[in-house]
Amino acid sequence: MDQKITQTIAREAHIYLDKTAPVLFLMLNSAGRILKANQYAATIAGRKLVGEPFTDFIIDFGGSFDPADFTADSSREYLLSVQTRSRLPQSFYFSFKSVHDQIFVFGRLDTEEIENTRKEVQALNQELNNLTRALHKANAQLRELNELKNQFLGMAAHDLRKPVSAVLSYSEFLIDEAAGVLTDEQAGFLQTIHTSTALMRNLIDDFLDVSLIESGQFHVDLTKTDIRETVDRSLALNRLSAQKRNVALRVIYDGPVPEVMMDGFKIEQVLNNLVGNAVEHSPPHTEVTMQISNSHEGLTVAVRDAGPGIGPDEIKRLFAPYARGQARKASGTRSTGLGLSISKKIIDAHNGKIWVESMPGEGSTFYFNLPAVITQTEKKLHE
Repeated sequence: MDQKITQTIAREAHIYLDKTAPVLFLMLNSAGRILKANQYAATIAGRKLVGEPFTDFIIDFGGSFDPADFTADSSREYLLSVQTRSRLPQSFYFSFKSVHDQIFVFGRLDTEEIENTRKEVQALNQELNNLTRALHKANAQLRELNELKNQFLGMAAHDLRKPVSAVLSYSEFLIDEAAGVLTDEQAGFLQTIHTSTALMRNLIDDFLDVSLIESGQFHVDLTKTDIRETVDRSLALNRLSAQKRNVALRVIYDGPVPEVMMDGFKIEQVLNNLVGNAVEHSPPHTEVTMQISNSHEGLTVAVRDAGPGIGPDEIKRLFAPYARGQARKASGTRSTGLGLSISKKIIDAHNGKIWVESMPGEGSTFYFNLPAVITQTEKKLHE
């Protein structure tokens, strides 16, 4: 009888050893060491298994597992977990058959666990699809709200700019023409009106720029330009405010300055923002320096101040819209926090880059780089 059982098991073992069906077959000696293992078992384990103790394949939390203890009833199945090559346990129903001094081990997949896992994966996939649809819907709503916001900003800024410009022009006219007629108090009131109106127009211009940038209507007109003319205009515009704060403005040219492809008006806007910020953050009797240098990478402009400096955490978000540094301006004025964000968009549109180097208490230096104009002769030399 034992011989017949042995022959039957041997035939089954041969089948399992030769095929990769999802069934485990292992042949153990009386000490529980693996003598043979089918290909599927080796694939699950990620190694050959032959020669290893069976307990190294089975997850044994009690530390006292003995295959011989399970051979008393060969018709019974035991739910056990095995170590897989992915280090994750996988459950199989095992049956043990003892023939002479060998133990034959058969394992079949826990179909119930597989079905439960399949249902869980299906449920998670459905939940992910629902979340994805909700995210797409929320993004569409945000885009619509952003477009409405841009339209409102653009319309409001455009409609406000004309009357504000009129107030600014007339207040400037009164300051010049009625200086000898007004009392000091009246002249002070008029100067406050003029200063506040100028600030308001700058804010309106910033909002108008932001609405154009975010609506995709922001364009630059690139022409071959000598940046020195743009620098002179910017310094002339900022010199009065610098003199009022007893801050000196100085420009340094490191060697010859080549022409670059740029939008003169937009680059002047960047310079005005950087120089204006430098003046407002600088204490009296200090200096703001603009340095222009040329290299194979292009033209680099550096604006250096003697202000309070910027911490590393602030630098990370400095060019984000509406971001304002913690350091108060020495002039006491406030801003929307849009100037540097707009400047970055302008430099990006020129295929350049803008950055800052600063340490608290040591002032700040803002840089921007514009690509060089390469002539056909220079291009041939480079090639």
